[in-house]
Amino acid sequence: MGERPLVVTDDDAVLDEVLRIAAAAQVEVAHAPAAVARSVWRAASLVLVDAAAVPAVAAAGLPRRPQVVAVCGPDLDPVPWDACIRLGVDSTVRIGESDEALIALLADAVTAGGGEGRVVAVLGACGGAGASVFATGLAVAADVRQRRTLLADCDGWGAGLDVVLGVEDGGAFHWQDFAAPSGRLSMHDLRHALPVLPVGNRRISLLCHDRDRTGPVGPDVLDVVLRSGRRAGDLVVADLPRHSDAVVDVAVDRADLVVLVVPADVRGCYGAARMAARLDVLGCRPVLVVRGPSPGGLGADDVERAVGLPVLARMRPQPGLARDLEQGRPPGTDRRGPLARAAGTVLDRLDGRG
Repeated sequence: MGERPLVVTDDDAVLDEVLRIAAAAQVEVAHAPAAVARSVWRAASLVLVDAAAVPAVAAAGLPRRPQVVAVCGPDLDPVPWDACIRLGVDSTVRIGESDEALIALLADAVTAGGGEGRVVAVLGACGGAGASVFATGLAVAADVRQRRTLLADCDGWGAGLDVVLGVEDGGAFHWQDFAAPSGRLSMHDLRHALPVLPVGNRRISLLCHDRDRTGPVGPDVLDVVLRSGRRAGDLVVADLPRHSDAVVDVAVDRADLVVLVVPADVRGCYGAARMAARLDVLGCRPVLVVRGPSPGGLGADDVERAVGLPVLARMRPQPGLARDLEQGRPPGTDRRGPLARAAGTVLDRLDGRG
């Protein structure tokens, strides 16, 4: 992970304004004068240069680097464009007019998880396909690999993953508790407010709906959660509803990988084909996880041909799954079981290993 964002200025008023904006973004920044050291200049994740100091900084012969932004005070006019070009400034923002843009830049420059996060969207081809079970198994497999994971139940009309997993009393924070989205969210604070699945290293946070306040997830709120999880370096597993709405559109658009869980039967094939056509309109080509048993003898290759999408993983029936779910035990904890192996295959693809 890079160093904190750096503010380069000799003007206390400009520094105070940037610190105010950084506080709104919940980001700590470092400060250096216009005579900034080369090592400090190189190491920062983002450099905000007071536009009035750009000529002096450009004359210092510092090495070119990405993520250099000129910050203009409200009274600076004109901007020293020639010096900005010499310094390699990517963009300019004006305090008081572009505060939201500056907050977003600061937030995006910080990756508290030590790397870029990932988003996986999981959908079922038909009712009872097992998408929620697979989404949970995927989160459990990620926990085994020491990945900090948020399992997001995005279906406002389902039974609730917290009930399925036996943690309905584990936390008081739900989707409905989000205030109006501002584009930023502290994943550290959110993780501490959410129930945690009692499995493995206890890293799996669960975001569900309040049963007393029913309704769908707001697409803007979901977008904030997915972006914030990515910035924090987390894996976000989004368990999506099958019906078409703005939530599905946002999750599919943000996802690094979309998984369609298909039962190995005729009904599953027809449902998967219809779902694939809908996702194609969104510019998405999902991968298939084919779940047995197959009452009619359909194999994964048959499903692949019928749906016209690649099969990433084949999954035999999970022994004891119904009993585990009834007793509130997270599925996929058996590392040698079919669910864990299929989830591991998906994680390998996500990490570029499969």
